[in-house]
Amino acid sequence: MQGLAKQVIVVLIVSLLTIVSGCQEPQKVAVHEPPVTVTQPVEQEVTKYLEYTGTTQAIEYVDIRARVAGFLEKIHFEPDTKVKKGDPLFTIDPRQYEAAVHENQAAVESRKAQFRLAKTEEEIAKNLQTQQAISALRLDEKVANSSVTRANIDLAQSSLETAQLNLEWTKVISPINGRVSRNLVDVGNLVGATEKTLLTTVLNEESIYCYFNVNELDLLRIKKLYVPSGGDHTIKSHKIPAQLTLADGSVYGHEGYLDYADTKLNPSTGTIQVRAIFPNPDGFLLAGMFGRVRVPLDKRKALVVPGVAVQFGQGGNYLLTVNNENVVQQKPVKLGQNVDEMTVIEEGISTKDRVIVLGVQRARPGLKVIPSVATAVPKSGADTGEKTQEK
Repeated sequence: MQGLAKQVIVVLIVSLLTIVSGCQEPQKVAVHEPPVTVTQPVEQEVTKYLEYTGTTQAIEYVDIRARVAGFLEKIHFEPDTKVKKGDPLFTIDPRQYEAAVHENQAAVESRKAQFRLAKTEEEIAKNLQTQQAISALRLDEKVANSSVTRANIDLAQSSLETAQLNLEWTKVISPINGRVSRNLVDVGNLVGATEKTLLTTVLNEESIYCYFNVNELDLLRIKKLYVPSGGDHTIKSHKIPAQLTLADGSVYGHEGYLDYADTKLNPSTGTIQVRAIFPNPDGFLLAGMFGRVRVPLDKRKALVVPGVAVQFGQGGNYLLTVNNENVVQQKPVKLGQNVDEMTVIEEGISTKDRVIVLGVQRARPGLKVIPSVATAVPKSGADTGEKTQEK
C-alpha cells in the first residue's frame, strides 16, 4: 500500500509541474526589419517602337564552285580572311586546257587557209564564167565551197573561245568583295569531274540584312507615319529608321533603315516580309543571327523604373513600394516597352512612390522595412553591393 501511495504522489507532482509550465508565457522572438533599396520613378521622354523578330543575312553570298574538271593544284587564300573582287582563290591544273587552246588556234588558222583557197577558186571561176569557159553549175560549186569554208572558220573560232574560257576557269577567282570561308577541298583532289564541286563560299558582310514579317495593321501604321500621301509608296525610298536588339538584349550600335518590302501580303498569315539593312563595318554581325528589329513610332513622356523592380504574380505585373510608415505595399502596374534597362510603367504608380529595386526577396506586403535610397540604377536583379545613402 505504501508503494502505491508513493506512485500516486509522484504522478500528481509531475502533472502539477506540467500544468504550471504550460501556463508560462512563450518567449517572444525578436523580428528584425529587413533593409531594402528604393528609388523613385523617373519621368523622361521615351520612344514607342514596333518590334519584330528577324534573322540576319549577308547582302551578298556566293558559292565558289569548280566550273571545269581537273586536279586542284593550289589554294591562294587563308580561311576567314577578306578578299577583293578578282582575287585568285584556287588553281586547277591548266595543262590540258592550254593544249586545247593551242589545238583550236591551229584549227582556226587551218580553216582560214582553206577559206582563202576557196575564195581564190571562186574568183577564178567567176572570170572563166564571163568568158563562157566554165559552166554555171561549176561556178555555183565554187561559191558554195567558199561559203562552207567561211562557216568553218566561225565554228573553229567558237571552239577556240570555249577552250580559252575553260582555261580561264582553271583560275578560280572571287566574284565579289567579302570574307572567304575555309577551303572545302584540299590540294590534289579531283574536282568538277561529275558535278560542279563546291570549293568555298564568300560573303559580303560590309552591311547586313535582317528579314522579318510585319502584320497588315503595323504596315499601315508605318506607311501613314513615314510615307507622305501622294508620294512614292515604296519602303526603300523613305529610309525608315530601324534599330537592332541582339539576342543578349543589347542594342546594336549602328542604326539601319528599312530598304525592302514584298509586293504583296501572305493571305494565309496576314503578314508581309520586310527587310532592314544595317552597317557592319567591323564585321560584328554574322549571317544567321537572331535579333529584334525596332521601328520607332512616336516620342512621349512616361514614367520608367529599373527593370529589376518589376515582379510578376498570379494577378499580373506589380511593383513593391514603401509607404511613409516604411511598410511594404504591392501595386499592380501596366507595363510599356523596355528602354535600355528601364521599363516604362503606363499605369499604377506616380513619381512620389518609393519602389523597391534591391532586397525584393526580403520584402513582403505589410512588412515593415528599413529603406535606403539607391545612388545608381541597379543593372541586375542580384544585390550588387552598390553604395546607398541611408534615409
